[in-house]
Amino acid sequence: MTPIKIKAGVRVFGLRPELLLAIQIAHSVFQDHAELEMRITSVIDGKHSVGSLHYAGQAVDLGIAGLAADPGTIKAEIAEALGADYDVVLEPDHLHIEFQPKEPYR
Repeated sequence: MTPIKIKAGVRVFGLRPELLLAIQIAHSVFQDHAELEMRITSVIDGKHSVGSLHYAGQAVDLGIAGLAADPGTIKAEIAEALGADYDVVLEPDHLHIEFQPKEPYR
């Protein structure tokens, strides 16, 4: 199993537990595709839109440069595994995953 890599300068302070679960599930999907290396490229650091869930510790970006597997397939598998409380978006150079429940907790 390849380890999860974290890009230099990425800050992970204040990550929500739900996002930690998402990172583990995404890592499992990467591993299912010929043990692809998964690199976290942004969490609470970087420049994001106003109100971005990154700043609340509820979003992570995963680099996709140089992947041997189709990023669309990886995105679909991660989204299916995470379910409706997460959004998984394929951007030109990364996968964006955010924890955003559609219904309030009861």
